[in-house]
Formats: sequence, C-alpha cells, structure tokens
Amino acid sequence: MKQLYLHIKLAALSMLLFSACTQDEIMNQANVERPVTDELLNIGSVNVNDFAENTESRVINDSKTVTFEAGTNINDANGDELGVLLIDESGKTYANVAFKYVNENGENKWFNKTNEYYSSKIKKAIAYFPYTEMTVLPSTIEELKEIFINKDAGFKEKDLLVSEATEFKKATMDINFTHAFSMIAFSAEATATTSKNTEVTYSLELSDVAFSIGDKLYTPELVNGRYVCIVDVPQLQKDDFRYFYTVDNQSYVKTINSESPIGIESNKSYTFKCPVNQTGTSGIAAGDFYCVSSSNDVLVLPGNAAGVPEGWTCKGIVFHIMDESGSPSEWNTFVTNNELTESYIPGYNGKHGLVVSLINGKNYGTPTDNITSWNNCFTSYNDSGNTDLSNGYRMTKLLTDNAISNNITFIGLDLHKDETIADTTSWYIPSFNELKYLVRGENSGTPSSEGLEYVNGQLSKINGEELSGSIPSVTFINNSDGFGFCLMQSDGQENGWHGIPGSEKIRPIFAF
Repeated sequence: MKQLYLHIKLAALSMLLFSACTQDEIMNQANVERPVTDELLNIGSVNVNDFAENTESRVINDSKTVTFEAGTNINDANGDELGVLLIDESGKTYANVAFKYVNENGENKWFNKTNEYYSSKIKKAIAYFPYTEMTVLPSTIEELKEIFINKDAGFKEKDLLVSEATEFKKATMDINFTHAFSMIAFSAEATATTSKNTEVTYSLELSDVAFSIGDKLYTPELVNGRYVCIVDVPQLQKDDFRYFYTVDNQSYVKTINSESPIGIESNKSYTFKCPVNQTGTSGIAAGDFYCVSSSNDVLVLPGNAAGVPEGWTCKGIVFHIMDESGSPSEWNTFVTNNELTESYIPGYNGKHGLVVSLINGKNYGTPTDNITSWNNCFTSYNDSGNTDLSNGYRMTKLLTDNAISNNITFIGLDLHKDETIADTTSWYIPSFNELKYLVRGENSGTPSSEGLEYVNGQLSKINGEELSGSIPSVTFINNSDGFGFCLMQSDGQENGWHGIPGSEKIRPIFAF
C-alpha cells in the first residue's frame, strides 16, 4: 500500500513539473512577457542641462533655466508632466507613460499616472518634456523632434527636453535632460545709475521683433528680458538670416557680419545684440520700476526696460513724480500733510514719487465692524474728508494706531506690514487724491495714457497682479451726508458710496 502511494506521489510530481515546463514553453512561444519585478516604473531624479550660451559677450538674465511646477495632486491641471516612451526589442514604441510632478507632504515627486510596470520588455526608453499625447508614437528622438517643431505653440511648449536610455535594467530612472533644439535670442542694452552711483546694465524693451531664415519668418517671445525662439536649422548665413526690431518708434534691420556660415547646434543658445541709437530714458517717470538690492541700494529702472536685471528685486511701479519746483514744492506739501521727517527719505537722484505694490493687500477688516468705531479713528483729524490731499500715509497711521482701542480688526496691510524698503515710507493705503494719480494718470482730471491701463501694462511685464474693479481709499468722509470711506471706480470716478468697505482689496503704496 505504501508503495502504491509512493508511485502516486511521484506521478503527481512529474505531472506538475511537466505542466510548469509546458507553461513556460507556451509563454515563450507566444512571446508573452513576464514581469521582472512588480515595481512601478518610477523616476529618481531629473536634471536639466541649460542652453549653452554660444557668445563671448555677457548674458543678460539667462532665459534658459528650466524649473518644474508641482501640482497639489496627480489631477491638478497646474502641475508639469513629462513623458517616457517605452521601446521594445523590435524598436517599436509600445507605451507613452505620463509622469506628474506633485508636491506630497512638502516634497516634490514624479508620479506614474498610467501605473506602468517595469519589465524586461523595455529595451530602450526616451524621456521627454513636456508630455504630449500622440496618436502615432515615435521611436527615435528625431521622430519626436518632428512632432514638436511643427507644434503651433509658445516657447515653453515647443522647448523639447530629451533623455535617452539604451540599457534599461531597473525600475527607477535618473533623467538627464538636454534641449533637443537650438535657441536664438535677441537683446538690446542700456545703463542706469543706482542711488549709490553704481552703473547697472539692463535690457531694453523691443517691439515688432522678428527674424527670417530664407523665406521663413519667426516671431520670438519675451522671456526674462530677451526675445527668444526655438529653431531647428543647421546654420545661419549672412543676408539669408535677417532680424528686425523697433525701439522708441525707430525700426532696425540687421544681419550677421560673418562671411562664413554660423553652425547651429542643439542645446545651444545664440544671442544677437540689437544696437539702438539711444541709451535708455533719462530721469525718472511714471511707469518706472522701483528696485532694490540685497545691500539696500536703489535702482529706479526706466519704464522701457524689458525686465529686471539679475541681483535686483522690483518692489513696485512708480505712478506719480513729485516735482521739486514750486514754492512750496509738491514734495514739501506731502511731507507736511503726512507729518513726515523729510531727512530720512532722501529721494532718488533728487526726485520723489509714489510707488504702487505689485500685489493687492487684503480688505480693511471684518465688514461687521461698527461704522462708528471706524469714524472714531479719524475724529481728531481736521482734513479727514478732503479728497484733494495726498495724505494716505497720515490717514493710515491714524487707522493703525487707533484700530485696537476701537475694537477694529484691521488686516488691509497684513501682507506688507513686515517689509521695510530702503529710503521709503512704510507701505500705506493711498488717499483718494493719490488714487487719482494711479487710476487717471498724471492728469488728475480725465484718464490719461499714464493711468491704470499703463500701470497694468508695466505690472504684466514682471508678473505683477493687475489692478481692476473698485479700488478703496483710506480717505474718510465726515459731512452732512454721513460718514464712511471714499472709494474710486476703475474709470477714476468716485462711486458715490460711503460706508464700510467689504470685499474690495486694498492696493498699498509707498513714497520715496
């Protein structure tokens, strides 16, 4: 009996072994791929090689460093995505895997959106950025370039980054990106002097910038002070390559000086200077950029600048200049109205003015606060109802000094209150008269070209928050019609409502 049982066990074991061998043979014959690991394909690190600058001259900003934006989750439309093309042994691409850049618990990571597993089927991988959905999957970088160069898209979407792995033996990829195309850039320069008499070179704003290679016309984009464009050409030749630009209504046409063609390589940037017949704007004017350095030096950058030079931070846009002429001068009147000590605000090269913040503040406070409590903050101030005084600094100080004692929750300057800027007042809420200059321009009667639309154009250059809607003033009205805050509409007119400001945002300003 034992012998029979032993024979049965051996027979069963033989059948199992035969079954396993047969299964392996069947899978191999059917070319069914077995996973090497149960790990998801993942990304360990991503490095991007910047465009190499192919010029001996100094680079203005860089217009070339790629930074990735992380989303809040894998479905966030704002997060960046890169793709990985998986290619099998036959050279055919069988998957276009999307990876999403996500901030998880304070750490930025690349997440495999399509849950693609690593397997030995992968013989080559091409990582690229930005991720693009494609009906026909390319199997080489050259095929991928053809898709991107023909895109009707802007600079960022067309600037293809690529990285190829030909020996793919683990689930984690470390990606070293290079730019698949070349970049052509154009810039014009001028100089300005800081408050400490240091000369600073900055890039000038150009208009109608374009260039042609043969019979094809290209339109560059403004990125960090340079006008840049992605190209895929082998060389540039004199007269075959021309570039065009306009500065202060004067147009220019240029070509290269070299008689020999200039070879163009991928991952390289080629900058062409745009000489002009002037050196920038003299003096200061509405629309200039008020900038500071880490050493508390001040640079008022002319309004025709294309961007802020490296090492400087723009704090706001100049929107009104206080002329030193007259007796008393506008600046002296401003100092008196706001009870300032003139000596600690020396001005910029002898000039004083008003600067508007790049961002909104908050609203005044909780709308449920009693209007009488707000009124009590200004009862000792005789000119609290005068809408023709540039007295916002004084009014703001009264409000902040008296808010707590009147049980007012004042939060309007919370986003600005801890910031100190060299040679300026602290941030404050503009008076109604100061809002006239901001909204209507230097002409305080009707809206002018230096008003709100112009300031918004300057804000957009440096990614500032544009002004819109009703702009509240700290000016407090106390007359026979009652008392409350004086507001202004975006067309520069008083909107006729005097009450407690609600959801309207304050736009802080300072004087220099």
